[in-house]
Amino acid sequence: MIFLKRLLILMVFSTIICLQAEAQSKLRPTHVGVYHSGLVGQVAIGTDLNQKYFGDLRFQATDILETNFGIEGAVHRNLFQDDWFNFHVGFMAGYYFYDSIRLGIPFGFSIMPFENHRRFAILLEASPNVFLGNEYFNLRSNIGIRYSFR
Repeated sequence: MIFLKRLLILMVFSTIICLQAEAQSKLRPTHVGVYHSGLVGQVAIGTDLNQKYFGDLRFQATDILETNFGIEGAVHRNLFQDDWFNFHVGFMAGYYFYDSIRLGIPFGFSIMPFENHRRFAILLEASPNVFLGNEYFNLRSNIGIRYSFR
C-alpha cells in the first residue's frame, strides 16, 4: 500500500513538472505516428513536420513478448517541401536494451494525399543503419501514418 501511495505521488508531481516544462518550451510535440518496418513497429511523437528542421522520438512497439525494448531519436531536414509532399533526410541514433546502439541516416517522403485534410500524412522512409553492439549493417524501410496537431 505504501508503494502505491508513493507511486501515485510520483506520478502526480511528474505530470505537473511535465506540463510546466511543456508550457515553457518552444519544442512541443506536434505530430504522432505509427510506423511498420517488417518485423517491428514503432510509435513516434515529434515536432512540426512542415518546418525546415524537425525531429521525432520513436519507441519500439512489437507484439512479441521476448523482444527487448528500443528507443530512437531522429533529427530531419526537409530538402523539398510542397503543399502535398515533403522529402527529408536526417540522422538517427537509438538504443536497444540488449546492449546495442543503432546509428542511421533516414531519408523519406511524407505525402499528404487529402487536399482538405493536410494534417494526415503517409510516411515512406528508408534508413541505412549500423548496430554498434553487434557490428552489422542493414537497410530498414518504414511505412506508416502521421497525424499533425497544427
